[in-house]
Amino acid sequence: MLNWCVVSVSLEGAAHARHRSYLTLSLILIFGFSLPLCLAPSVTEANPFFVGRFNGLLGGPLDRSAYSLYWNPANLYTDGAKIDLHLGIISRQASYDRAVSEGLSAEEEKVNAGESTTSALGMIPSLAFHSGMILDKDLRLGFGAGIYIARAGTADWDRDPEASSAYPGAYDGPQRWSAMSTFMLLVNYAAGMSLEYGPLAVGAALSYVDTTLSTIKAANADKSDELTDPDGELKEGRVFLDDAVGTEMSSTIGARLDLDQLEIGYAWRLPVTYQLRGKAYVLYSNAPETTANAQVQLQVAESHLLSVGYTENEMRFRIEYERQLWSIMDNQEIINIDNQQELLLLERNFRDTNAYRLRLDYSISERVQLNTGLSYEEGATPEEYHEPGLAEHDQLELGVGITLPLTDSLSLNSSFFYQYFFDRRVSNSRQSPSTDGDYTDQRQYMTFNLKWSL
Repeated sequence: MLNWCVVSVSLEGAAHARHRSYLTLSLILIFGFSLPLCLAPSVTEANPFFVGRFNGLLGGPLDRSAYSLYWNPANLYTDGAKIDLHLGIISRQASYDRAVSEGLSAEEEKVNAGESTTSALGMIPSLAFHSGMILDKDLRLGFGAGIYIARAGTADWDRDPEASSAYPGAYDGPQRWSAMSTFMLLVNYAAGMSLEYGPLAVGAALSYVDTTLSTIKAANADKSDELTDPDGELKEGRVFLDDAVGTEMSSTIGARLDLDQLEIGYAWRLPVTYQLRGKAYVLYSNAPETTANAQVQLQVAESHLLSVGYTENEMRFRIEYERQLWSIMDNQEIINIDNQQELLLLERNFRDTNAYRLRLDYSISERVQLNTGLSYEEGATPEEYHEPGLAEHDQLELGVGITLPLTDSLSLNSSFFYQYFFDRRVSNSRQSPSTDGDYTDQRQYMTFNLKWSL
């Protein structure tokens, strides 16, 4: 029992240390990259684990900031050169009240059922720039580059210090059979170009994506949540995927039509499957710990974004639709690379989703603008596969924002988003062990975009 506790704590501590180191490394990379961008010549210019809110409520297929590199590269052209430093502050509060599994004793029910909570507060910086050149009377070339983080996540569920000492695993809470601690980070190094002819523009962007994933969860070899075997020996174990990394290319293609008061923008992001490799540590009951060279897939959906904007005097209305093909993610299997043995199977069976967004921009003056927004997005996770890890239900999102001038060449855009996931009760779980129970999830985003015109 002592060995089990020591190994469990050491694995979790290693995960937390790596979380801190990767966040620090990301900050160094992003701000380190800002120096050469600032010195460049003036001619140079809803969905799981998505955290990108670049340019706040102005973001989308009609966005014309440097982050059109992400939203729609057809909009990259701009006069001169502009740099955009983005900071996103993210807060989350979620809970899972696990239902009692069948066949457990009253004592086992106490440590395998009940409510667990998680909360998090983090900051994510990103940096981009864009510029343009006039090639002919009606022909314009736009280009840009940047480093940004659109998908990331970290979750540490609260522990239960009053749990029964007879079952060491109970300290980690009843949600431990699905998630104890998870860290995921996708850093994009992107560049793109656009070509405009009259009212029509097309563009493309290519990203080199550096991905990291670590996760730890409770697991039994038979996929049950039983605490002891027939002999009364402790049965509960742990599977820890440590520092799985991989790289891949992703791409976005976009188009825009500008007809004075009417704008139409479209962006297509191609699907990507990341092959991540790291070290897996497996510990079942009192058996010796084993290690393996492990591989896991991380699938990111193909998406289609369409936006129509109409401007009347000081008001601009925008309607946006997004279709994401999340059915690409059926499961995530952690396998031993050396013998192809399955170490852990995470069933997802995601479904394709639709999102609908309304935006209203009101210009108080030429450089001061107010923004509001309302969104509804379908969740990718079916009820029977919902679990405390990578799972999201249908959601509503409200937002308000403002753009203010700081100097003649510097402006600040800030937006606040409140994201509410509808409460979900699961009573037909197909996960092993069962993830029946009640779920809540709420998130808040505060974005700051500092824009500098060179």
